[in-house]
Amino acid sequence: MKRILLAFFLLTATCTLSYTQHATAQTTPPHVTLTDFTAKINLMDSYIAASNMTAAQSTWTEVHTMLMNILAYSKYSIRSATTTADRDSHMAILQNQQTIYLAISGLKGDLALNRTAIHGKLAEFGATIY
Repeated sequence: MKRILLAFFLLTATCTLSYTQHATAQTTPPHVTLTDFTAKINLMDSYIAASNMTAAQSTWTEVHTMLMNILAYSKYSIRSATTTADRDSHMAILQNQQTIYLAISGLKGDLALNRTAIHGKLAEFGATIY
């Protein structure tokens, strides 16, 4: 009986320590500037215009990473807002970003065919960067 009780307490302590160790501090995601984002989407557009689809696809991967970082930064801004008005403002921006992102996702399947629409939507997304 003592062994079972001891095993139970050790298991509970292990689970508690494991749970505590996994808690992490809130970190600020990478901040993407409008200048960097615009330069990257213009680079991708130039590759598409030159029919260099390998480079365009590679650059799209970098643009997508930037999009994810921007969305993460917006979510971080909501969590770290100090007032309700500030939080609501960040939430409205995030909702707009998510709507634009969904439109971009629908176009990314054919970068060459959707070149103009993708560039326009990426520029629209860029306008939400703060």
